Amino acid sequence: MTPFRIFLIIAAVLVLGIIILPLFNRRQFRRLPYDQQVLAIMKQANKLVYFKNVSGGRKGNLFFVKNKRKILVYPWVLDENGKMLIVKDNPFDNWDYPENKPALTEDEIRQARDELVNYSEKSAVKILFNDPFEKDEAK
Repeated sequence: MTPFRIFLIIAAVLVLGIIILPLFNRRQFRRLPYDQQVLAIMKQANKLVYFKNVSGGRKGNLFFVKNKRKILVYPWVLDENGKMLIVKDNPFDNWDYPENKPALTEDEIRQARDELVNYSEKSAVKILFNDPFEKDEAK
């Protein structure tokens, strides 16, 4: 086998593994039913606080996972300035998973808010949302 053929085989494998398969996996993930997306995201969570953004163009969902067992979902759309606008009126009202949707305690609301603000500061696209503690910080 010539070195050119070996190089061609290696290049084809790299293109397949680096470009084609991840695109296919993202498409398959978006096509999963909502409950299976939640379970897959819980398995992917590798920290106590984990964010996963699942977008479909100008709208999508930002998943906030706490302790691999509680999930908040922030549905968002892009506004005219290119910022993610969370369309949920109160993003911190109830947990979306577990199924019985318990309400967040005040400490959990503060932690979720702080984590969302930190995530927004680190990400390239800024996040806008109804902040329940915005008035408290103004004092």
